[in-house]
Amino acid sequence: MNRQEIKLEAKTTLVGNRLMFLLAIIVISVATGTGVGSLIAPVLSAGLFLIGKLILFEKKFNFELIFEFFKDLNHAIKLVGAAFLSAIIIGIGYILFIIPGIYLQLQYSQVMYIIAEDKEIGIWDAFKKSAEMMDGYKWDLFVFYLSFIGHYLLGIITAGIYFLYAIPYITLSKMNYYVHLKKKDVVIQEIPSV
Repeated sequence: MNRQEIKLEAKTTLVGNRLMFLLAIIVISVATGTGVGSLIAPVLSAGLFLIGKLILFEKKFNFELIFEFFKDLNHAIKLVGAAFLSAIIIGIGYILFIIPGIYLQLQYSQVMYIIAEDKEIGIWDAFKKSAEMMDGYKWDLFVFYLSFIGHYLLGIITAGIYFLYAIPYITLSKMNYYVHLKKKDVVIQEIPSV
C-alpha cells in the first residue's frame, strides 16, 4: 500500500471541505462527550465515515450524513454492539500485555467501516472480514499511524491549535486507508485460483 498516496489524496480532497469536516468532527466530539453520548458515538462516527467517503470520491460535503444510521435502528444497534465488543476484545489484549492489545487493535481496525458499508453483515463476520483484510497489513497500518506523530507533536506544542488543521487530515487519511485496503481486497478476491 502506498501510504504517501493515501495521505496525499486525503489532503487534496480536503481542500474546500476541511472546515466543514472539522465542524462535523467537533459536533460528534461534543455530542459523545457524556456517558449517554458515548452510546451513540459509533453511530455518529459511522455517519462521519459516510461524509469522509463523499469527500474522497466526490469532493462534496453533506452534514446530514452524520445522522444517516439513525434511520435504521437495527444497523445503529449493530454499530454500537460492534464498538462495544471491539472495546472488550482490544481491552483484554492490553490487559494481557501491550503488544497483544496493539495487535488486536490493528487486526480489528476496519470493523466499523465494514459494518457502516454493509448493513447485512453480522458483527462477528465483520470482525472476521477485518482480520482477513488486515492479513499482511498490520505492520503497514502501524507505520501509517506512526507517520502522523509529527502532527500530534505539533498539536501539543501549539497548545492544540494545530489540531484544528491536522485532525480532519488524519481522520480522512485513516478512512482513505480503508478505501485502499478494500480495493486491494477486491483485487485479491478477483484473481482466479490456479
